[in-house]
Amino acid sequence: MKRLLIVDDELAIVEALQDILSVEGYGILTAFNGAEGLQRMADIKPDLVLLDLMMPVMDGREMLRRMRDDPALKSIPVVVMSAGRISDEERRSSARFLAKPFELDLLLDTISELLGGPNGPVPGSGEGSQG
Repeated sequence: MKRLLIVDDELAIVEALQDILSVEGYGILTAFNGAEGLQRMADIKPDLVLLDLMMPVMDGREMLRRMRDDPALKSIPVVVMSAGRISDEERRSSARFLAKPFELDLLLDTISELLGGPNGPVPGSGEGSQG
């Protein structure tokens, strides 16, 4: 089972995503700021991170920067979810971006594209995939 880490300070969003993505077959970890997110990643390495940009304590931009500077974390796919502006530099990063509010189908399609589904092989891994 693929594990997703949801990092967002809005409890309603975290709970909604957790409920929906659990039903889809993903294992879910949660954190409410970037510092907590990095700590969760030290404990259990997720297969993908859903990351809000605007949060207290440590924002998503700093968490993403620290992930990309850490050899153990830099290859983890990140989907940034934000209602705020995204800089050109951020657009050139390896993260995917979804503007809040986003359509649930778009989020599910993005996660599936990056992970090959909740139990499937990661795309490009050389293992067979179904379409």
